[in-house]
Amino acid sequence: MKVAIVVAGLIVVAVAALVAIQPSFLKPASLALVKKSDIFGFSPGMTFDETSKLISQRHYLCRPGPGSFTLECDINGAKVSVDSDAADARHPIWRVSATLNKPGSQEAAVQSISEQFNAQAIKGRDGWTWIVGRGFKLSYDGLALNLVDEAAEARLRKDEAKR
Repeated sequence: MKVAIVVAGLIVVAVAALVAIQPSFLKPASLALVKKSDIFGFSPGMTFDETSKLISQRHYLCRPGPGSFTLECDINGAKVSVDSDAADARHPIWRVSATLNKPGSQEAAVQSISEQFNAQAIKGRDGWTWIVGRGFKLSYDGLALNLVDEAAEARLRKDEAKR
């Protein structure tokens, strides 16, 4: 019995030492690859029902926007616009835009966004872009963030061109 207690104590000490040296030891490997892919909880691909539930849970103040499937929300001082696909019966979100009230320095904002989304920024003519989530494109021009499902956007443009 005493031997079992000593062995159990040694195992506990070994695990504690391992966690002290390498804290990520206790994190599941699947969490290491998870990337943020939303703005204020809104993410491309969310259905109308999921969007309505999010708005209710978080008590967001939203109103219909200029388009039939556009919502405009005021969240923590940011003006957020959520565009959904009108042709699909589930009305999935394809774009989320947020105009920030006081974004601060662009360098600090880019670094913060890169850390939040666990992605590397790419500098372009019009600002910065990141590839996040399931291939969504996030862009920042110094004032506004745009999160777009590029495949859905391309399909919607193709459908508009046919009309």
